[in-house]
Amino acid sequence: MERLRTLLEVRKSYFFQITFIIFIILGLVISSLAFSADRVTVSRAEELAQEQFDYAIDGSIENMETRLGKLYEDLVYLGAYLGNEPWIEERIRTGYLNQRTGFTSIFYYNLQDEAFTWYSQRQVPAMTLKADPKFTDVITSGGNDIYMSDPISISGDVGTYLYVPVFEDNRPVGLFGGSISVLNSDLYRRVLESANDNMILYLLNERGEVLSTSFNLVTDAERRLSREVVAAARDKDVRSIMSTDSDVYMYEPDARVNGWSVLAKHSTDSVYEAVYATRWQYLLITLVTFFLSILVGLLLSKTLTSPLTELVQSIKRQQSLEPIQLERTGSKEVQTLLDTYNDYSRRMETSRREQLSQQQLLLQQEKLASLGQLAAGIAHEIRNPLTPVQITLQMVKEGHSSQEMLDLALSELDRANHLISTMLTLAKPEQSRRDEEWIDMDEFASRLEFLLDAECYKRVTNWELIVPNEMPPFYCSNDMLVQIIYNLFKNAVEAVDSKGADGSVTVTILFTERDYRFLIEDNGVGMTKSQVQAIGSAFYTTKENGNGLGLYMIREYLKAVNGQMEIESVEGEGTAMMIKIPRRSGV
Repeated sequence: MERLRTLLEVRKSYFFQITFIIFIILGLVISSLAFSADRVTVSRAEELAQEQFDYAIDGSIENMETRLGKLYEDLVYLGAYLGNEPWIEERIRTGYLNQRTGFTSIFYYNLQDEAFTWYSQRQVPAMTLKADPKFTDVITSGGNDIYMSDPISISGDVGTYLYVPVFEDNRPVGLFGGSISVLNSDLYRRVLESANDNMILYLLNERGEVLSTSFNLVTDAERRLSREVVAAARDKDVRSIMSTDSDVYMYEPDARVNGWSVLAKHSTDSVYEAVYATRWQYLLITLVTFFLSILVGLLLSKTLTSPLTELVQSIKRQQSLEPIQLERTGSKEVQTLLDTYNDYSRRMETSRREQLSQQQLLLQQEKLASLGQLAAGIAHEIRNPLTPVQITLQMVKEGHSSQEMLDLALSELDRANHLISTMLTLAKPEQSRRDEEWIDMDEFASRLEFLLDAECYKRVTNWELIVPNEMPPFYCSNDMLVQIIYNLFKNAVEAVDSKGADGSVTVTILFTERDYRFLIEDNGVGMTKSQVQAIGSAFYTTKENGNGLGLYMIREYLKAVNGQMEIESVEGEGTAMMIKIPRRSGV
């Protein structure tokens, strides 16, 4: 009751009332400024969304023009050699039939004879092609536009035919057609590039059917596109922006292919995410200002209306068993406050020392646990090169040995020895560069193939190693490169174990003018977005018996050589990991 009376008296003071009014006015000013700033934030968010839409659509169309233009030029090139059948057949057989980068089937249609000539095993009935309106349009178009057929079923696959007319003396004499796999071709799988994970792009044909979508880590429900939205978009003749309650769309009717268009979708929440966050901040500031006006008014009023000795007595009353009586006036008030502070300071120092002692003990325990994990990591990494040695010895026992196998077993034992030194110097990954040398990548691929085969010796996993025909030498640490690919391959094999014979792992070696690239893909259990972000952290692992040091060592080595590790993973579908290591010359 005494405290309540004191509070009521404070509220009656003029100082409290004036302070409260001042802060209320300040809150109204802040609210007015927040309303003006909110309009600016909304406008900027919409401008940024439109810029992202334009960037994604223009980039995707340019990418499609590049990929489709290459395929178009390939067919035009065949038309230039019309009549030289052996050359055309050899050209198609050696470089044109490729599900990912080329065609799955190719034909030539002679306009005069109305006859088809097929250059591939995959074929479709002549009536199916002639029934396609684009088949007739391309002959009368004069070769100015690009024409693609609607999806057609081709020997268990689905493809769209690219039509290219052939002219002699400025008159059409026939056309070449090449089918592009909708399911496997890079034209459909990689042509659409969204500006961020919240944006999804759709490639539509003339009938409004979705031919391809951009690669985003989203659910099927988020990727679904309603027919009402497609119908509304196709009524637009120019690039336009539409919106629904949940999403914002931009539609581009001209995708540089006759009848094709691009539709981009962005969730409304992500477009206005900054706006919502700003509104919450302004609301929080207003509420804080309101309550702060009450609190400051109470505190300042109480400070001015209560003697300093009463404040000191209240503090001492909470810290001791017996109340302390002090004079209301005189220097003893200051002395009492000083005594209180000194007492509090001594107690805080004692508490700090006790806490510091406990922290040191906890740190020592963590160091011991880390040493145990490091020892487990060393055993894990040494076990990797011992696996092919064990397989070699087992095959020797069965009478299937060879000198190449024995040499490889000895080299793997040497690698195990190097691994011990490498693991002991994890904190200094730059030391691994001392072992760098020029590597014959063809010999490296042969050695790697044997190691991967040894890893899958007793497994039913399907695996494949894809290498270019000719590879230039590569200046790198041979053992470290083997260890990187072997570790990632082993992780991929373990990720597909649950799928049995349906499990698949592919290792691809690529090179550009600037770097070598090693791609490991699997269709295993995949990872969540948070798991992908944590990959490469020390002692982080998703495996029951893992230690998290293998990928950490890879990341540290890549840092030392200015390399990169890129990861794409979809939970339940699989993982793709790309290792990029720069090429060097004149070393």
